[in-house]
Amino acid sequence: MMPARGGISLAALSALSAGFGFAIWFALTWARIGTFEYPLDDVYIHLAMAEGIAGGTYGINPGEPASAASSILYPLLLTPFPGAEMQRYLPLFWNLSGLLTLAWLLGRWIEEWSTGKVAVILALVLPFATNMAGVASLGMEHTLHALAMAVMLLGFWRFLSKGEVGLALIAGVLLAPVLRFEGIGLALAVSAVVALRGHLRAGAMLAALALVPVALFALFLTSQGLDPVPSSVLAKLSAASDSSDPLSRLLRNLFSVGGLVVLAAFAFLTAALFNRENQNLRLFTLVVWLAVLGHLFAGRIGWAARYEHYVLVISAIALIPALARGGAFRSVGMIAALASAAYFLWMNATVYNWTARGVYLQHAQMARIEAELPGVPVAVNDIGRVAWAQDAAVVDLWGLAYANARRARQEAEAEGGPEPGWAGALADAKGARYAMVYADWFKDGIGADWRLVATLATPAPIGILGSEVVSIYAIDPTIEDDLRAVIERHAPSMPEGATLTQVN
Repeated sequence: MMPARGGISLAALSALSAGFGFAIWFALTWARIGTFEYPLDDVYIHLAMAEGIAGGTYGINPGEPASAASSILYPLLLTPFPGAEMQRYLPLFWNLSGLLTLAWLLGRWIEEWSTGKVAVILALVLPFATNMAGVASLGMEHTLHALAMAVMLLGFWRFLSKGEVGLALIAGVLLAPVLRFEGIGLALAVSAVVALRGHLRAGAMLAALALVPVALFALFLTSQGLDPVPSSVLAKLSAASDSSDPLSRLLRNLFSVGGLVVLAAFAFLTAALFNRENQNLRLFTLVVWLAVLGHLFAGRIGWAARYEHYVLVISAIALIPALARGGAFRSVGMIAALASAAYFLWMNATVYNWTARGVYLQHAQMARIEAELPGVPVAVNDIGRVAWAQDAAVVDLWGLAYANARRARQEAEAEGGPEPGWAGALADAKGARYAMVYADWFKDGIGADWRLVATLATPAPIGILGSEVVSIYAIDPTIEDDLRAVIERHAPSMPEGATLTQVN
């Protein structure tokens, strides 16, 4: 192990760099809203799913199965302390732990290939160039997934260089797909190389480790009367009208926020692939190159830069040996890494971090209103914060949890869809008595008999949210007086930046 400066290893330096970015994120969040908050409602979806699992239901409502989680494993990691404030900090714990471990492994990998000032710069810059702290601050499963992918790659390199199928390779292949389905591609590519290198049984075992848990999960979902793929995944895949067209998806990815960063990583991987004499390094790079290419055609880029995070991490791992060689490749690569770091620092500070304020001003205040009406079913389009730690059934109108809602929305968006009022019919069928929704998302889908009671306005800057205005409706006329009384009590105590206004 090669020390950096003053006896500090590059692994420790990389972990310190990532940890510093993480601390700055939450310090900035606290300065903007005066409390702790995640920048995504999706975190609370996982917490609500974990709460349901702990109570014996795979879903967000007791006794009603739902597939609202985008990860097989992550909700299980959040099951301790269900519904308690302590549970809300479990995503923080897992992400900080994963972040420091991932950055430490990256630093160890740099130590194997580079020394001196270049190695120090890489250890300091690459955690920011791959947006490690920014993604970990989201509280989602993406950091743990990137960690599993990194562990898989480092285990794969050990196999290529020493012929050993070690614990790291086995653990990475097993964990990456159950943390996020994107892990399947790299796991199968690695398994195929192991088999082609003459280790047929080991390759088959690795492929089984990648596929069998996912297949068993699909069987479990169908046994619960659900689709074999989580509704949350299907809902987000269908968010783009060209989701079934790989070429259109590629173009959308390349022109999305962050697309240029991924394209640059792919270009460097391509250059490295055709400029490596070492056969093992060429094969190592090829596997990563194929995984990145697959993501460009089939994955997503954007949405707080979390979907492409693992792509940037595995690209950095594959490129470090090439950067260590020096020459023009290293010079251009270092400039690109610095540019990527500056880009993510800017986006995190000016956009993504502000979204935590929006979640607090919107979703946390919706949960306050809901808490005043215990046991009263509510219809929403963002289900996380209002589903977690609440004593009321949540009617999902957008389809992140329930296939019927997703299909109804998709029919409404398609030409010749259902009649106006489709969301109202869905809410009625599920027994919702009031709704808190982005009205502009539903247009003529709002129930004709819904009565607008109040609006919750959160003017910019709020980062990335579905809308600046949440409309609060009484669906059941008998709940209107109680709902207005709650609005009247809470309107004066809204935090600065949120305005709760009754509508007569």
